[in-house]
Amino acid sequence: MGARVPLARRNLLAERRRFTMSLLGVGAAIALILLLQGLWSGTRLQISAYQDNVGAELYVGQRGTKNFGTDNSRVPEALGTRIQDIQGVKRTAPVIARYVVLDMHGRKQATTLVGYQPGAMGGPWSLSEGRAIRSGDEIAIDEVMAAQHDLGIGDRIKVMGGELKVVGLVSGARTWMTGMAFVSIDALQALQRTPGVASFILVDTDDPVGVTSAVERGFDFTVLSASELGDNERRLFSDIIEGPLDLMIAIAFAAGTMIVALTVYSSLAERMREYGIVKAVGARFRDLFRTVVGQTMLIALFGTATGFVIYLIGARVIAESKPQFWTASLLSPPSWSWRRRC
Repeated sequence: MGARVPLARRNLLAERRRFTMSLLGVGAAIALILLLQGLWSGTRLQISAYQDNVGAELYVGQRGTKNFGTDNSRVPEALGTRIQDIQGVKRTAPVIARYVVLDMHGRKQATTLVGYQPGAMGGPWSLSEGRAIRSGDEIAIDEVMAAQHDLGIGDRIKVMGGELKVVGLVSGARTWMTGMAFVSIDALQALQRTPGVASFILVDTDDPVGVTSAVERGFDFTVLSASELGDNERRLFSDIIEGPLDLMIAIAFAAGTMIVALTVYSSLAERMREYGIVKAVGARFRDLFRTVVGQTMLIALFGTATGFVIYLIGARVIAESKPQFWTASLLSPPSWSWRRRC
Protein backbone atom coordinates (compact mmCIF):
# COMPACT_ATOMS: atom_id res chain seq x y z
CA MET A 1 0.00 0.00 0.00
CA GLY A 2 2.77 2.43 -0.94
CA ALA A 3 0.13 4.85 -2.29
CA ARG A 4 -1.39 5.56 1.12
CA VAL A 5 0.70 8.63 1.96
CA PRO A 6 0.55 10.09 -1.59
CA LEU A 7 -3.25 9.65 -1.52
CA ALA A 8 -3.47 11.54 1.78
CA ARG A 9 -1.23 14.26 0.38
CA ARG A 10 -3.18 14.52 -2.88
CA ASN A 11 -6.46 14.79 -1.01
CA LEU A 12 -5.13 17.73 0.96
CA LEU A 13 -3.45 19.49 -1.99
CA ALA A 14 -6.51 19.11 -4.19
CA GLU A 15 -7.95 22.12 -2.34
CA ARG A 16 -4.82 24.18 -1.81
CA ARG A 17 -6.61 27.27 -0.60
CA ARG A 18 -8.41 25.29 2.08
CA PHE A 19 -5.21 23.49 3.03
CA THR A 20 -3.37 26.83 3.33
CA MET A 21 -6.11 28.29 5.52
CA SER A 22 -6.02 25.16 7.68
CA LEU A 23 -2.26 25.49 8.14
CA LEU A 24 -2.63 29.15 9.07
CA GLY A 25 -5.42 28.35 11.52
CA VAL A 26 -3.46 25.58 13.22
CA GLY A 27 -0.31 27.68 13.04
CA ALA A 28 -2.02 30.65 14.69
CA ALA A 29 -3.25 28.46 17.55
CA ILE A 30 0.22 26.92 18.02
CA ALA A 31 1.88 30.35 17.84
CA LEU A 32 -0.54 31.71 20.45
CA ILE A 33 0.31 28.85 22.80
CA LEU A 34 4.05 29.42 22.32
CA LEU A 35 3.77 33.19 22.71
CA LEU A 36 1.69 32.95 25.88
CA GLN A 37 4.07 30.39 27.35
CA GLY A 38 7.07 32.48 26.25
CA LEU A 39 5.62 35.63 27.79
CA TRP A 40 4.91 33.80 31.04
CA SER A 41 8.44 32.33 31.11
CA GLY A 42 9.88 35.78 30.42
CA THR A 43 7.74 37.26 33.17
CA ARG A 44 8.99 34.64 35.63
CA LEU A 45 12.56 35.61 34.73
CA GLN A 46 11.77 39.31 35.15
CA ILE A 47 10.24 38.77 38.57
CA SER A 48 13.59 37.67 40.03
CA ALA A 49 15.83 39.91 37.88
CA TYR A 50 17.30 41.70 40.90
CA GLN A 51 18.05 38.55 42.88
CA ASP A 52 19.50 36.80 39.82
CA ASN A 53 21.92 39.57 38.96
CA VAL A 54 22.87 41.73 41.93
CA GLY A 55 25.45 39.28 43.34
CA ALA A 56 24.15 38.58 46.87
CA GLU A 57 23.73 35.02 48.10
CA LEU A 58 21.66 35.89 51.19
CA TYR A 59 19.08 38.54 52.13
CA VAL A 60 18.65 39.36 55.82
CA GLY A 61 15.28 40.98 56.51
CA GLN A 62 12.73 41.59 59.21
CA ARG A 63 11.36 38.48 60.91
CA GLY A 64 8.62 36.94 58.74
CA THR A 65 9.65 38.70 55.52
CA LYS A 66 9.06 36.64 52.36
CA ASN A 67 9.19 39.06 49.43
CA PHE A 68 11.61 41.69 48.21
CA GLY A 69 9.50 44.68 47.23
CA THR A 70 6.03 43.95 48.57
CA ASP A 71 6.87 43.28 52.25
CA ASN A 72 7.68 46.31 54.40
CA SER A 73 10.88 44.85 55.85
CA ARG A 74 12.85 47.08 58.23
CA VAL A 75 16.30 46.26 59.63
CA PRO A 76 19.01 48.45 61.20
CA GLU A 77 21.56 49.54 58.62
CA ALA A 78 24.29 48.87 61.19
CA LEU A 79 23.34 45.18 61.18
CA GLY A 80 25.52 44.77 58.11
CA THR A 81 28.67 45.62 60.08
CA ARG A 82 27.85 42.98 62.68
CA ILE A 83 27.13 40.32 60.05
CA GLN A 84 30.40 41.21 58.32
CA ASP A 85 32.26 39.77 61.33
CA ILE A 86 30.74 36.30 60.82
CA GLN A 87 33.18 33.77 59.44
CA GLY A 88 32.59 33.09 55.74
CA VAL A 89 31.06 36.48 54.95
CA LYS A 90 32.90 38.27 52.14
CA ARG A 91 30.92 41.51 52.07
CA THR A 92 27.61 42.99 53.12
CA ALA A 93 25.54 45.94 51.94
CA PRO A 94 22.28 47.55 53.10
CA VAL A 95 19.53 48.22 50.56
CA ILE A 96 16.04 49.67 50.60
CA ALA A 97 13.37 48.31 48.25
CA ARG A 98 9.92 49.81 47.85
CA TYR A 99 7.24 50.33 45.23
CA VAL A 100 6.63 53.97 44.37
CA VAL A 101 4.81 55.93 41.69
CA LEU A 102 7.17 58.37 39.98
CA ASP A 103 6.18 61.51 38.11
CA MET A 104 7.96 61.35 34.74
CA HIS A 105 7.25 64.44 32.65
CA GLY A 106 3.68 64.59 33.87
CA ARG A 107 3.04 60.86 33.52
CA LYS A 108 2.77 58.40 36.41
CA GLN A 109 4.96 55.30 36.43
CA ALA A 110 4.91 52.46 38.97
CA THR A 111 8.52 51.68 39.83
CA THR A 112 10.57 49.45 42.11
CA LEU A 113 12.87 51.96 43.79
CA VAL A 114 16.13 50.57 45.18
CA GLY A 115 18.36 52.54 47.50
CA TYR A 116 21.96 51.32 47.82
CA GLN A 117 25.38 52.58 48.79
CA PRO A 118 27.18 53.89 45.66
CA GLY A 119 30.07 51.62 44.81
CA ALA A 120 28.75 48.78 46.97
CA MET A 121 26.69 45.68 46.21
CA GLY A 122 23.00 46.20 45.48
CA GLY A 123 23.07 48.62 42.58
CA PRO A 124 22.65 48.27 38.81
CA TRP A 125 24.53 45.36 37.24
CA SER A 126 24.51 46.41 33.58
CA LEU A 127 24.45 49.97 32.24
CA SER A 128 23.56 50.53 28.59
CA GLU A 129 24.31 54.23 28.78
CA GLY A 130 25.77 56.68 31.29
CA ARG A 131 27.19 55.66 34.67
CA ALA A 132 26.21 54.51 38.13
CA ILE A 133 25.15 57.08 40.71
CA ARG A 134 27.78 58.82 42.83
CA SER A 135 25.75 61.20 44.98
CA GLY A 136 22.34 61.64 46.56
CA ASP A 137 20.91 63.84 43.82
CA GLU A 138 21.34 61.23 41.06
CA ILE A 139 19.29 58.28 39.79
CA ALA A 140 19.80 55.40 37.33
CA ILE A 141 16.65 54.02 35.70
CA ASP A 142 15.56 51.10 33.57
CA GLU A 143 16.30 51.81 29.90
CA VAL A 144 12.89 50.60 28.71
CA MET A 145 11.11 52.84 31.18
CA ALA A 146 13.31 55.73 30.05
CA ALA A 147 12.39 55.13 26.40
CA GLN A 148 8.69 54.95 27.24
CA HIS A 149 8.83 58.36 28.88
CA ASP A 150 11.36 59.94 26.50
CA LEU A 151 13.97 60.34 29.23
CA GLY A 152 17.71 60.49 28.71
CA ILE A 153 20.96 61.23 30.50
CA GLY A 154 20.77 64.63 32.17
CA ASP A 155 16.98 64.77 32.52
CA ARG A 156 15.48 65.31 35.96
CA ILE A 157 12.55 63.41 37.50
CA LYS A 158 10.57 63.86 40.70
CA VAL A 159 11.02 61.17 43.35
CA MET A 160 8.95 61.28 46.55
CA GLY A 161 8.97 65.06 46.71
CA GLY A 162 12.57 65.48 45.59
CA GLU A 163 14.10 65.92 42.14
CA LEU A 164 16.94 63.70 40.90
CA LYS A 165 19.14 63.81 37.80
CA VAL A 166 19.25 60.78 35.49
CA VAL A 167 22.89 59.68 35.12
CA GLY A 168 22.52 56.08 33.91
CA LEU A 169 20.24 53.76 31.95
CA VAL A 170 20.12 50.18 33.23
CA SER A 171 19.54 47.16 30.96
CA GLY A 172 17.55 44.14 32.14
CA ALA A 173 16.26 45.99 35.20
CA ARG A 174 12.60 45.07 35.09
CA THR A 175 10.54 43.13 37.58
CA TRP A 176 7.14 41.94 36.34
CA MET A 177 5.29 44.99 34.99
CA THR A 178 7.48 47.69 36.53
CA GLY A 179 10.91 49.06 35.84
CA MET A 180 13.59 49.54 38.47
CA ALA A 181 15.29 52.75 39.53
CA PHE A 182 18.43 53.04 41.67
CA VAL A 183 19.22 55.88 44.07
CA SER A 184 21.53 56.49 46.99
CA ILE A 185 20.34 54.77 50.16
CA ASP A 186 21.11 57.95 52.12
CA ALA A 187 18.92 59.99 49.76
CA LEU A 188 16.06 57.46 50.01
CA GLN A 189 16.32 57.35 53.80
CA ALA A 190 16.07 61.14 53.86
CA LEU A 191 13.10 61.18 51.48
CA GLN A 192 11.13 58.65 53.52
CA ARG A 193 12.46 59.95 56.87
CA THR A 194 13.92 56.65 58.06
CA PRO A 195 17.59 57.37 58.89
CA GLY A 196 19.69 54.30 59.62
CA VAL A 197 16.98 51.89 58.45
CA ALA A 198 17.26 49.48 55.49
CA SER A 199 14.94 46.87 54.00
CA PHE A 200 17.56 44.12 53.70
CA ILE A 201 21.19 43.44 54.36
CA LEU A 202 22.71 41.76 51.31
CA VAL A 203 25.33 39.12 52.10
CA ASP A 204 27.91 37.72 49.71
CA THR A 205 29.39 34.44 50.91
CA ASP A 206 30.76 31.12 49.71
CA ASP A 207 29.17 29.36 52.71
CA PRO A 208 25.48 30.36 52.63
CA VAL A 209 24.37 27.46 54.84
CA GLY A 210 26.90 28.22 57.59
CA VAL A 211 26.31 31.97 57.48
CA THR A 212 22.53 31.49 57.54
CA SER A 213 22.83 29.33 60.62
CA ALA A 214 25.10 31.87 62.36
CA VAL A 215 22.81 34.81 61.60
CA GLU A 216 19.69 32.98 62.77
CA ARG A 217 21.44 31.95 66.00
CA GLY A 218 22.80 35.41 66.76
CA PHE A 219 20.07 37.74 65.48
CA ASP A 220 16.28 37.86 65.42
CA PHE A 221 15.96 38.28 61.65
CA THR A 222 14.85 36.18 58.67
CA VAL A 223 17.52 34.96 56.28
CA LEU A 224 16.51 34.11 52.71
CA SER A 225 18.70 32.86 49.88
CA ALA A 226 18.51 34.61 46.52
CA SER A 227 16.72 31.61 45.01
CA GLU A 228 14.22 31.41 47.89
CA LEU A 229 13.41 35.10 47.57
CA GLY A 230 12.98 34.74 43.79
CA ASP A 231 10.74 31.70 44.24
CA ASN A 232 8.59 33.61 46.74
CA GLU A 233 8.22 36.47 44.25
CA ARG A 234 7.22 34.07 41.47
CA ARG A 235 4.77 32.27 43.75
CA LEU A 236 3.12 35.56 44.68
CA PHE A 237 2.58 36.69 41.11
CA SER A 238 1.71 33.18 39.89
CA ASP A 239 -1.34 33.25 42.15
CA ILE A 240 -2.45 36.40 40.33
CA ILE A 241 -1.97 35.62 36.65
CA GLU A 242 -1.16 31.94 36.14
CA GLY A 243 -4.81 30.79 36.27
CA PRO A 244 -6.10 33.08 33.47
CA LEU A 245 -2.97 32.36 31.42
CA ASP A 246 -3.44 28.59 31.68
CA LEU A 247 -7.06 29.05 30.58
CA MET A 248 -5.98 31.01 27.48
CA ILE A 249 -3.41 28.34 26.59
CA ALA A 250 -6.08 25.62 26.97
CA ILE A 251 -8.45 27.57 24.71
CA ALA A 252 -5.73 27.99 22.06
CA PHE A 253 -4.98 24.24 22.19
CA ALA A 254 -8.68 23.40 21.84
CA ALA A 255 -8.99 25.79 18.89
CA GLY A 256 -6.05 24.18 17.10
CA THR A 257 -7.46 20.69 17.69
CA MET A 258 -10.87 21.72 16.36
CA ILE A 259 -9.33 23.26 13.23
CA VAL A 260 -7.48 20.03 12.44
CA ALA A 261 -10.61 17.95 13.08
CA LEU A 262 -12.80 20.24 10.94
CA THR A 263 -10.36 20.19 8.04
CA VAL A 264 -10.08 16.40 8.03
CA TYR A 265 -13.84 15.98 8.41
CA SER A 266 -14.55 18.35 5.49
CA SER A 267 -12.09 16.48 3.31
CA LEU A 268 -13.69 13.14 4.19
CA ALA A 269 -17.23 14.40 3.67
CA GLU A 270 -16.42 15.69 0.19
CA ARG A 271 -14.68 12.47 -0.88
CA MET A 272 -16.96 9.82 0.55
CA ARG A 273 -17.82 8.63 -2.96
CA GLU A 274 -14.13 8.36 -3.90
CA TYR A 275 -13.40 6.36 -0.76
CA GLY A 276 -16.34 4.11 -1.57
CA ILE A 277 -14.86 3.39 -5.04
CA VAL A 278 -11.43 2.71 -3.51
CA LYS A 279 -13.00 0.28 -1.04
CA ALA A 280 -14.97 -1.41 -3.83
CA VAL A 281 -11.77 -2.16 -5.78
CA GLY A 282 -10.20 -3.94 -2.84
CA ALA A 283 -8.99 -1.43 -0.27
CA ARG A 284 -9.47 -2.54 3.31
CA PHE A 285 -10.93 -0.40 6.08
CA ARG A 286 -7.51 -0.35 7.73
CA ASP A 287 -6.00 1.19 4.58
CA LEU A 288 -8.64 3.93 4.47
CA PHE A 289 -8.11 4.60 8.17
CA ARG A 290 -4.39 5.02 7.61
CA THR A 291 -5.10 7.48 4.81
CA VAL A 292 -7.25 9.57 7.15
CA VAL A 293 -4.58 9.42 9.87
CA GLY A 294 -1.99 10.44 7.29
CA GLN A 295 -4.02 13.52 6.39
CA THR A 296 -4.39 14.42 10.04
CA MET A 297 -0.69 14.00 10.71
CA LEU A 298 0.27 16.11 7.70
CA ILE A 299 -1.97 18.97 8.82
CA ALA A 300 -0.69 18.74 12.38
CA LEU A 301 2.96 18.55 11.29
CA PHE A 302 2.93 21.40 8.79
CA GLY A 303 0.58 23.43 11.01
CA THR A 304 3.03 23.12 13.91
CA ALA A 305 5.93 24.20 11.67
CA THR A 306 3.86 27.16 10.47
CA GLY A 307 3.01 28.02 14.07
CA PHE A 308 6.66 28.01 15.10
CA VAL A 309 7.51 30.42 12.28
CA ILE A 310 4.62 32.71 13.30
CA TYR A 311 5.82 32.50 16.91
CA LEU A 312 9.36 33.59 15.99
CA ILE A 313 7.99 36.52 14.01
CA GLY A 314 5.56 37.44 16.78
CA ALA A 315 8.25 37.26 19.47
CA ARG A 316 10.46 39.57 17.41
CA VAL A 317 7.61 42.04 16.87
CA ILE A 318 6.84 42.06 20.61
CA ALA A 319 10.52 42.59 21.47
CA GLU A 320 10.74 45.55 19.07
CA SER A 321 7.40 47.19 19.80
CA LYS A 322 6.90 46.32 23.48
CA PRO A 323 10.36 45.76 25.02
CA GLN A 324 8.88 45.89 28.53
CA PHE A 325 7.47 42.41 27.88
CA TRP A 326 10.11 39.69 27.83
CA THR A 327 9.37 36.65 25.67
CA ALA A 328 11.68 33.85 26.76
CA SER A 329 12.97 32.13 23.62
CA LEU A 330 12.49 28.40 23.21
CA LEU A 331 16.07 28.24 21.98
CA SER A 332 17.85 30.35 24.59
CA PRO A 333 16.63 32.41 27.56
CA PRO A 334 17.61 36.07 27.97
CA SER A 335 21.28 36.12 28.90
CA TRP A 336 20.87 38.71 31.67
CA SER A 337 18.71 36.39 33.72
CA TRP A 338 21.36 33.75 34.24
CA ARG A 339 23.69 34.99 36.91
CA ARG A 340 26.91 33.17 37.73
CA ARG A 341 24.93 29.93 38.16
CA CYS A 342 25.70 29.23 34.49
